[in-house]
Amino acid sequence: MVYTELGTVEKPIIDWLRELGWEYVSADELKRDVEQPFVLSTLIQAIKVLNPHFIQSDEDVELVINQLRRCSNDITGNRDFFEWLKGERSIVFKQGEKAKTIRLIDYDNPENNCFVVTNQFKFTGYKNVRFDVVLMVNGIPLVIIEAKTSTKEQIDYTDAVNQLLRYHRDAPQIFKYL
Repeated sequence: MVYTELGTVEKPIIDWLRELGWEYVSADELKRDVEQPFVLSTLIQAIKVLNPHFIQSDEDVELVINQLRRCSNDITGNRDFFEWLKGERSIVFKQGEKAKTIRLIDYDNPENNCFVVTNQFKFTGYKNVRFDVVLMVNGIPLVIIEAKTSTKEQIDYTDAVNQLLRYHRDAPQIFKYL
């Protein structure tokens, strides 16, 4: 019997997450461009549902998404995006109005969020990368898991760490969201 990362690591992780209520969607079924980290249709819906008093138009949604995209590809951008995730960032929709605090995740009622796990998630930054397992909430990739099978003696966790470091060098654009 041949042991692969998919069979010995990825699939058990996915099965466990499905037991916890996560929905599995294959990477090919996610409606997104490989240069786009978000599943836009899911993110747009979440922004509208979680901010009904502030989001009045598609232009308002686009304004929020553009702010998310503007986070820099470094630790500062990561910190800025984390503030967005915590509901600590605000945006002015119309000149002269007060800034409105935007929610991307419903922490009070988790069932209002969309939890998706996928595998073999492709992303194009400076170079093409493919993540073994990705966990997404409301269309936002939040967790990357680099799987390594324990059936090969010469491979251990340091191989996964080195691969993640290479991914960070090749596609830093996605890491600001993680």
